[in-house]
Amino acid sequence: MLRKFDRQDLVDLHRLVMKRFEDTTPEGYNLLLWGDLKVMFEPNAEDEIWSNQQDWTLISWKLYESCGVHTLLMDGTLTSFNMLVEKRYPLIKEMLQKMLNWKLEAEAESTMAFELLKFIKSQLEE
Repeated sequence: MLRKFDRQDLVDLHRLVMKRFEDTTPEGYNLLLWGDLKVMFEPNAEDEIWSNQQDWTLISWKLYESCGVHTLLMDGTLTSFNMLVEKRYPLIKEMLQKMLNWKLEAEAESTMAFELLKFIKSQLEE
């Protein structure tokens, strides 16, 4: 899906889904979509999703340049986390190091890929 979307598609999808569930609670697949978009656009360090990062086993880190998203795929439950390139997420230093050790998969060398790697390295230095 991310290969076919551009950035505006994601922004529009986020807006539509959040508006749709303003007054109701999503269920089933709607809950998955709502949760994924909420994590992507509204990261919150207090969310339970970030609490057990030390146990995550990274199996893939990909960049989808057309929409400005990078994705972490974890082993076990095959959980994935989609993150906007320009946003800061509550990733612990151990996960950031795993990401750099794994190496970013991108369709081609690009300024976006370089900037993302530089940003991740800067977070490790803090």
